[in-house]
Amino acid sequence: MKHLPRTSLLALAAVLLILHGCSGDGHDHAAETPAHAHPPHTPKYNEVLVEFPGHDYSMEIIDERETTGLVTAFLTDAHFEPTEVDARDVRLNFVVGGSPKTYTLSRIPQEAGKPATFTLTDMELATLLCEGWQGEATASVTIGGVPYNSKLVKLAGHDHDH
Repeated sequence: MKHLPRTSLLALAAVLLILHGCSGDGHDHAAETPAHAHPPHTPKYNEVLVEFPGHDYSMEIIDERETTGLVTAFLTDAHFEPTEVDARDVRLNFVVGGSPKTYTLSRIPQEAGKPATFTLTDMELATLLCEGWQGEATASVTIGGVPYNSKLVKLAGHDHDH
């Protein structure tokens, strides 16, 4: 089987996205994306997303506010695929009641073929992630000695059916 060059695959992906209408929500995302940006990737949970600079890593964050307050972050490559990382924790930084607050999620053992996973049980954090937050919120992690920091983005479609 002959493999297509990367540029051909990217062009094909762009055409498919245009034909599909992006996410099907009737919203033109092309106006929001810089011309140099990579084609969008598909997160699994569609809740809170972090895309770290350099297009190396992404992270999805989900919460179980209705039950335990467990917050789970999945650190992946930029395409939401599992990748090996040496990070021990992830920090989520918010301003709560006018004061800065940092929540530290700890790494749990990684199963083969699964993304690096970090957890914290904290109902206040679960509520912030579920209901939204005022002001800027960021995630920070150190991978291979390199610090990464980026904004948290709450995605539409957050419905807790996970």
